[in-house]
Amino acid sequence: KGIIFDLGSVFFDIDWIKIDEKMREKFGISTLIRDNYGEEINNLYDKSLRGEITLKNVFEKMCEDKGLDVNEVLDYYRKLYEKYKTLNEKVLKLIKNLEDKLKIVCLTDTNDVHFQVHEEQGHLESFDFVFPSFKIGKMKKDEGIFSKILKKLKLKPEEVVFIDDSDKNIKNAESEGVNIIKYQNYEQLNKELKNLEIL
Repeated sequence: KGIIFDLGSVFFDIDWIKIDEKMREKFGISTLIRDNYGEEINNLYDKSLRGEITLKNVFEKMCEDKGLDVNEVLDYYRKLYEKYKTLNEKVLKLIKNLEDKLKIVCLTDTNDVHFQVHEEQGHLESFDFVFPSFKIGKMKKDEGIFSKILKKLKLKPEEVVFIDDSDKNIKNAESEGVNIIKYQNYEQLNKELKNLEIL
């Protein structure tokens, strides 16, 4: 059996507001892509999450006509991303308790830059299998992503629990027959895993 964790807002938290503040202060650009940009940039960002382009390509478009050095902007953003990322120690402890009983998996919508930071910080070492969207070419909301992963894990949908904080991702997993837990907080997660007789 297996348990699939989302990373952002479950395994760690990112202070996106603080990152945005610092980026605005230094370069006059926002990095709250979903809130502050239109369809073009949002579509480009999704492409970076599916590995079709890099995050640098997205930043090139965001910095267009602003006279900014994209490498400098991206480097500063990367440092902020490292700094304002906090590991959820309770979830980490939970994973340690489960690692002898289950395949511990992470499935994350991520791009090349964010993933490199996760690797360098050692945040992926707790997982037996790591599936980053930009390497598998699909995001968690995309059709067929779970069947693709289950095939690699050699598990059936009913043998797996998927934990995520996004309704869209949860619904997609459910539509493929996977057991789901919508993450709200650690206590609620603990309770639901007990209900499923995993703890």
